Amino acid sequence: MAKARVGIKVADDQRAVTIEIGPTEGPSAPVALDLEQLTKLIKLLGQARSRMVVGTLKQSLDGQTVETVFSPPWHIQVAQIDGSLLAFDHPNYGPIAYAIPRADVARIVEVLSAHLTLPEGSQGKPN
Repeated sequence: MAKARVGIKVADDQRAVTIEIGPTEGPSAPVALDLEQLTKLIKLLGQARSRMVVGTLKQSLDGQTVETVFSPPWHIQVAQIDGSLLAFDHPNYGPIAYAIPRADVARIVEVLSAHLTLPEGSQGKPN
């Protein structure tokens, strides 16, 4: 696969973004997108990534440093499966929701309850 150059610039008024994708050598054609179009592109790219990782082994997140969002708007409710639905608004990706099976909900409650027994401020910053 040929190497590509990718550039993204947010407009000064923050109402549009210009994306430029092209070969490392040669011209490219910039495309301007508004917030709705950019959000749709992010969703489509996420769906493409999802198809690319089908069949690959899912890696444990234990001990990994992951991008952390502090205090996003969130919502939780009983899911249509035997479990819960947890949704939050990620500033990079928009609204994201997870259907969490009952057994995982129990584990999450267990871990969060243990966190509440610790003195306030003892955990430091999120990773």
